[in-house]
Amino acid sequence: MYKRQAASNDGGWAPPPASSDERLSQEAEAVLHASAERLSKRVQELGVQMRRPEVVSDRWTLMSELAASRADFRNRIGDLVYLTAAAFADVRREDVVPGYANQVGARVALRGAAADLRRSLQGRLERAAKATDAQRPALARQAEESLAAFVSLPASLALKTPTKREIVAARGRLRQAGTQPALGPEVLPGLVEPFLALLDEAMEELTRTWLTVHDRAVWAASGVRLEQVDMHLELGSPGAARVLEEAVTAAGALSGRSAPFDAFLRKGRQEAAEGLNEAGARDLLARFRERLASLPFS
Repeated sequence: MYKRQAASNDGGWAPPPASSDERLSQEAEAVLHASAERLSKRVQELGVQMRRPEVVSDRWTLMSELAASRADFRNRIGDLVYLTAAAFADVRREDVVPGYANQVGARVALRGAAADLRRSLQGRLERAAKATDAQRPALARQAEESLAAFVSLPASLALKTPTKREIVAARGRLRQAGTQPALGPEVLPGLVEPFLALLDEAMEELTRTWLTVHDRAVWAASGVRLEQVDMHLELGSPGAARVLEEAVTAAGALSGRSAPFDAFLRKGRQEAAEGLNEAGARDLLARFRERLASLPFS
């Protein structure tokens, strides 16, 4: 007699359960259809925006819309590639999404450059607080030059359009201030501090959006290197200084995440370059661990 392969709860025929490969294929297909639907919707939204006079009549608004749409499209394609590949193998995003590692690297460089810019501008503000009114226009010109140098870096290409617009505006205000014969003590802080607040906000968003996984990986790798340093010290091996210097250099990828950690890295690099004896290596190791533990991962 004919034997049924499977039965439903009510006694009727039901298809046999899907195999693991079939379920993964169905999962990938679902991701593909959902991604295609959302991409189509995003293209439609861009078309609507391109028909709005207030968008196409302002170049900054137009550039912002086009850049945001391009970035969103690229990210969704990346999500699609990563999720479908991850359904069949244990892979990292940078292994399967073309260009993703370069995108992350560019944003690591941007965050580090932004931290250097912040330190430079803060130094100008400190000098301005002690300067005379006649000396402050020169400091305004120097601050504008710092902004110009920042936007000339290849890393600045990763900036979002609204941030680029603010940089252009800030440069214009500082350039104008630099033409004055004298500036009061409140002028430069009034020009620079709002820009620094905006820069901090932009870098926090960049870290949250792009660098959280990267930073945790660097943090974990730094911990592994510090364990190696500990083992070298216990054995009295000269490798402790070498590995510690490598750890400080590699942790530079976290620059811009925390101002105290940045200050530690600058000092640590200097100490490592000057040479470390056993006592110096133990001291730097202890401070390194303390700073790693205090990094804000939330």
